[in-house]
Amino acid sequence: MSSPFSEQLDAASGSTLYNVEAELSLLGDLLADNRLIDHVADRLRGADFSVPLYGRIFSRILEQAPVGAVDAITLAPFFREEDDWSRTFAVLSAAALNAGPRARTKAHFNQITMLSSRRRLIAGLHDVIASAANLEVTKEELVSNADEAVAEIAEQIETRQASVGTYAQVVIDSFGRPIVGVRSGLIGSLDDALGVLRPSDLIVVGGRPGMGKTSLVTSYAIGAAGQGSGVLIFSLEMSADQLTRRMLSDLCFSVRGGVLYERVRDGTVRGAEIDAVRAAKTRFDAMPLEINDTPGLTYLSLIRQARSHKRKLAAAGQTLDLVIVDYLQMMAHSRRGMSPYEHASEVSRALKEFAKAENLVVMAVAQLSRDVEKRPDKRPIPADLRDSGQIEQDADAILFVYREEEYLRRTEPEDQFGGKYEAWRKDMDAVRNKVEFLVPKRRHGPSGKAMGWFFGANAAVRSADFYRNSEEPPRG
Repeated sequence: MSSPFSEQLDAASGSTLYNVEAELSLLGDLLADNRLIDHVADRLRGADFSVPLYGRIFSRILEQAPVGAVDAITLAPFFREEDDWSRTFAVLSAAALNAGPRARTKAHFNQITMLSSRRRLIAGLHDVIASAANLEVTKEELVSNADEAVAEIAEQIETRQASVGTYAQVVIDSFGRPIVGVRSGLIGSLDDALGVLRPSDLIVVGGRPGMGKTSLVTSYAIGAAGQGSGVLIFSLEMSADQLTRRMLSDLCFSVRGGVLYERVRDGTVRGAEIDAVRAAKTRFDAMPLEINDTPGLTYLSLIRQARSHKRKLAAAGQTLDLVIVDYLQMMAHSRRGMSPYEHASEVSRALKEFAKAENLVVMAVAQLSRDVEKRPDKRPIPADLRDSGQIEQDADAILFVYREEEYLRRTEPEDQFGGKYEAWRKDMDAVRNKVEFLVPKRRHGPSGKAMGWFFGANAAVRSADFYRNSEEPPRG
């Protein structure tokens, strides 16, 4: 009659996705030279071993190493009750005596982790197949489950580590070179407030409805792409058609006028306006700017599609520098039962890790809670980010969009011939088309604020100096 341990061993040996000898050899090497334990402690788990007993032994090695030397003898008290411990003890003792060079240890370690990830992938795909047979599981859930199943093996990256001196030399070598990063160019006052957006930055853009968040990020995208930065916009709220109509009106706009968004939206463009729209289309053709409006994206799907686009650009000799997500809370939940706080936290953390891993900037639009409306001063603060806890922590910079005009418009007096109306009209004239850029958090520089212009009729946001070269005063 076979023992449970023998059954484990036979099960592990009966597949090409297991290498029991490599697992034993690695354990022996760790026991022979405890200095190797630190090299594998953060990259290997007990669950990565095909034989559960070997996994428990590895976990115990990690627990005992900080206390003192670990070998087969010091492990014995923890495993005497295990079936076939005497056999395992003999094998481990022999393996320790026959410990090989570090190159062999590394090879065995790499194979163990690779085989483990393959086994988890297969298990995950089996779960996906089982879900596919369940008609109550939606298509969106199936895609999310499939993404999660392949995520671990797809996202594996090499550990990036070097001495501070090595990194310091990279910094010194960069002196005198152009600053690498993203600027809008189109909204200079905002560029001054935010600074150059550096690769790995997560920028959160917040504001209440009607403040012009989408117009801000699309104007920023147009300016950045016009300077050669590769930009990908994930439009989770609007269709690509809707967003493109707004952007065409934006690109047509200048101090001399433009094509009203409502005309582009409704297809009522006439005469010279058609030429302006066609010219804008030609300019867009030359920009590395794309829109992705795939519905029901989870953060895993979004990241996968962004990476695919990055590879496509790289094949053409271009780079993906900026990914815009409009907006964060619209992203599909990765699993059922998540609270809004858990969902927003998961997405913001994933976007930050994505920005860092891919060395690019992520700009994510976020809705604010209604608490803003309860205060006399409606200017947002970081706590107003809806379900904000993790978002506020993950963000390298927070940018709030605020327009006094929008709130003042709601207080228009009914009597248009009284003194109150005249005072209200003067107040409106003072804030018409003006937008405030509030930057309460900026990890790489001081916080602050700046002013700009918001032209809702043209779906455009411009810099504070937009009228500097124009003889015409700003008009509503």
